[in-house]
Amino acid sequence: MKIKSGFWLMLCLLLALSNGAQSQTIHQFALKDAVDYAKKYNYTLKNSKLDLLASQKKVNEIVAMGLPQVNASANLINNTQIPVQVIPNFLKEALGSGPDLISVAFGRNFTSGLTVSANQLLFDGTFFLGVKASKEFVNLSQLNVSRTEIETEVNISKAYYLVLLLESNEKMMQANVASLQKTKSDVEQFYKNGFSEKVDLDRLSLQLSNLSLQSEKIQDQKRIAMMVLKLQMGVPMADSVVLTDQLENLFAQSQAMAIEDKVDYGNRIEYKMLQQQLTLNQMDKKRYLVGYMPSVFLFANHQQNAFGDNFDGLYNTLYPGTAVGLSVTLPIFDGFRKHAQTQQATISISKTENDIKNFENVINQQIYQSKSSYIRAKQQLEIQKGNLKLAEDIYSKMEIKYKNGLGSSLELTSAQADLENARTNMLSTVYEFFVAELELKKSLGIINNK
Repeated sequence: MKIKSGFWLMLCLLLALSNGAQSQTIHQFALKDAVDYAKKYNYTLKNSKLDLLASQKKVNEIVAMGLPQVNASANLINNTQIPVQVIPNFLKEALGSGPDLISVAFGRNFTSGLTVSANQLLFDGTFFLGVKASKEFVNLSQLNVSRTEIETEVNISKAYYLVLLLESNEKMMQANVASLQKTKSDVEQFYKNGFSEKVDLDRLSLQLSNLSLQSEKIQDQKRIAMMVLKLQMGVPMADSVVLTDQLENLFAQSQAMAIEDKVDYGNRIEYKMLQQQLTLNQMDKKRYLVGYMPSVFLFANHQQNAFGDNFDGLYNTLYPGTAVGLSVTLPIFDGFRKHAQTQQATISISKTENDIKNFENVINQQIYQSKSSYIRAKQQLEIQKGNLKLAEDIYSKMEIKYKNGLGSSLELTSAQADLENARTNMLSTVYEFFVAELELKKSLGIINNK
């Protein structure tokens, strides 16, 4: 019985593991594929597109106000006490006597009515301007989608480069650990044969321990960076992501950007959004000005009324009533409300104009800063290339000297540490170059420019 229970338990565990493995999806992304995926599944970008859709539906809502509005209503009233009116006794003179006033009840015990009404807007300045303004708001929402796409592309690219950097560092660290282990093994043989000192072996053991700790730290950083990348892309955390591009290959394929001195503010999506906001503010002011114009409506009403002393037979006879008319509303005096609203709109226009001028200065500052960072990164790359080549030559020579008994382990470990630092600095500089390139493109407005 215990054997059967254990068998079923093991079977259930295997099935659970099998289902878990099947539910996990493995994604392979080049940099471009990662950006394209994020533009479909990034949740912030999804919300921006939903905001665009909502603004388009808002246009439909405003347009509907200018279409015919038809309503129907019905009522049934039981007058449990018919209202009484007191009127002059118009029969007193004919009868020759009687009270001066008599009470009269107007109405029946039951009344019912059905009304159908229709209204059509013929002219209203605020309506037509509102339709135009709502379409301009759609354009603003579209620009916001483009801005979010640009930010998504920049963030995904940075996260992608960071994961590649950490992967390269991890591989380099593993290679360094393997190389140092081999060196330690050689030194152990030298020590056993009396050609090396114990301090040399201890020094290598300490360096190997430090490298192992650094390797584990880089692995943790890579896992966190990968989670950030998946979060920004909209990839489920349970899925696995494999990056197919290599940092060195991307750098080899990259071409130096041609930096122009001319600044085109219109390339920046944020600048376009400010211009669009200025257009909306100007239309808002115009909306208050056209509020002084009359509004014209065409209306029609049709009624069917029924009266009776009891509910039975109430609807045997219906009394119709129809009316068609034209309604004109002309605002005369509103206590200077529209005047105050117009002044507020004027202030908003001035503030947006100031924002535009200020953002022009911001763009100039961002371009200058990003150009400087980009040029500096290119210079640092050339320096780090030379440093790496020099460190490789020094380590190669120290390794040969040590194996031939002409150099010390301290010199070898020092050369290896320098080589490790040179490789790390080279990879970090490549990453900084890509980030500087992204920031320059963003400041110039040439990322996903529409």
